[in-house]
Amino acid sequence: MVDQPVLDAFKVLIYATRKDFLLVFDEPDFPAVALQVPGGTIEPGEDILAAAQREFAEETGIQCDAPFALLATDDHRFVRGEREIWHRRSYFHVKLTGELAETWIHREMTPFGGGPPIRFRFFWMRIEHAALKLGYGMEQHLARISI
Repeated sequence: MVDQPVLDAFKVLIYATRKDFLLVFDEPDFPAVALQVPGGTIEPGEDILAAAQREFAEETGIQCDAPFALLATDDHRFVRGEREIWHRRSYFHVKLTGELAETWIHREMTPFGGGPPIRFRFFWMRIEHAALKLGYGMEQHLARISI
């Protein structure tokens, strides 16, 4: 019998696309932090779709009426310090249209670990390039999106 991991957090990740481009961000004040997609932590009792929509708006500054499609849910394990951490991640896809900036800065006002706001620099990257550049296993389900 295999032991189930004790989950440390439930997360949502959002693949926001515009044609064959993926919305990604880096952290200008922390250059060692890898390239990411918008996402965050599901609050206790919160519906995962509602969490995806809320986190997307909080992180990007974009209020989005387009439908969010759930692609997959899986468990992601990593080690921080000497501690093994498990996150259950739900991946969503949303197709964006209309006028969108090529790049912009937005501040995450409520970081997961607490602390002051964090500056995110958003920009568009071809999906196939993002698959090679994303950090933290965030590229895991990119092949599932249909553009």
